[in-house]
Amino acid sequence: MLVLKMAAASLRDYRLRTRDGNGGEYGLAAASLELRGDVTLYLTRFSGCIEGLLCVTFSPEGLPAPPVIPPFVFMTGVSAEQALVTSDEIVTDGLRLEAS
Repeated sequence: MLVLKMAAASLRDYRLRTRDGNGGEYGLAAASLELRGDVTLYLTRFSGCIEGLLCVTFSPEGLPAPPVIPPFVFMTGVSAEQALVTSDEIVTDGLRLEAS
């Protein structure tokens, strides 16, 4: 399990997917999702491109050598397998429930 802690996170085109025992897929989607105050992400896998240039994947099985992390990081193409997200405040725009 990876644990990422931050003061805030801004996500665009957010999608969360899960499956039930019968093969159905359900999800939440939002145009934007703002997490603020004591944000903690519990992840099993995390990948994306830092500043749109350096693409990395983090997992408990094999972490890349940690780069110097500035206080503000902009990432594109982010994909994560998440177990839990906690935050003091969650603000969303365009939240919808999806099923297939």
